[in-house]
Amino acid sequence: MNLKFETTKGTAMIQQMENQKDLYQNTLEDPRWKRLRLQILDRDQHRCRFCGTQVGLEVHHRQYHRSKATGEWLKSWEYHPFLLITVCNSCHSLGHQQFPIPTKEI
Repeated sequence: MNLKFETTKGTAMIQQMENQKDLYQNTLEDPRWKRLRLQILDRDQHRCRFCGTQVGLEVHHRQYHRSKATGEWLKSWEYHPFLLITVCNSCHSLGHQQFPIPTKEI
């Protein structure tokens, strides 16, 4: 086992995860996402579509889209409202554990 290689590989993975976390946080703070998120929450009457709770609500993508031309993922605010659903954090977590989110190239 090459300890130096493994350490470098681990450090690179941690850096990649941190970068993704920063990008995701920026997405959550983007005004375009905030507007669409509120639109979805309003449409769903600020209730989880699975259990009906009004606590710990999140907006879930029912499907992820990636551009065939560029390979880039759509931004969260570029999705049609039909593909977004209000869920509580418990149902959201459980859903991700039980079902993979389909990916579609457009």
